[in-house]
Amino acid sequence: MSPKRALRQSIREKRDLLDEQERQRCALSIKDRLFSLPEFKNAKSILFFASFGSEVPTFQMMEEALGMGKKVILPVTDVEKKRLLLRKVTDLKSLKASKYGIPEPSTENTVHYEPGLIDLVIVPGIVFDLCGHRIGYGGGYYDRFLSTIDPSVPRISIAFELQIVEKIPSEDHDLPVDKVVTEKRVIDTCEARG
Repeated sequence: MSPKRALRQSIREKRDLLDEQERQRCALSIKDRLFSLPEFKNAKSILFFASFGSEVPTFQMMEEALGMGKKVILPVTDVEKKRLLLRKVTDLKSLKASKYGIPEPSTENTVHYEPGLIDLVIVPGIVFDLCGHRIGYGGGYYDRFLSTIDPSVPRISIAFELQIVEKIPSEDHDLPVDKVVTEKRVIDTCEARG
């Protein structure tokens, strides 16, 4: 097994062991830290991800963002073309499980959203390092998507502290995120990269 795969598996197992009460407590701290960032406050349209499994829960965050008048955008995985398509969501109850089990917007209840209009991307992942490199689920969807949008658009990940490691083996095509928000801190990865 490659070092990356081993790390992905090990951290995912640790994340799966978090009990529900702890997960919700941490999620609240993560939300408070995220919402206090200038990148979040200034963003009018935010590409979120719909959490599933043991990920940091995002549904309350999205509901609150909608309540603040922000546009909530969610990705739909185009499996054939291995890309993310964006949909503007106004009702989170209309999400349905995708091929991967991830809640996604249905095309009937949502409208297409242009990637160039996004002000902030919340990037999912399983493992993150202090320089903002990440290990996702292995499909490469987000790396491909991030390479198509303006590099000035902030990319922020949310994660439990247990998902943070000092260094991840990275490759040239891996695009780091600018910040990682955990229940304990906001890691400014740009500083770490120098």
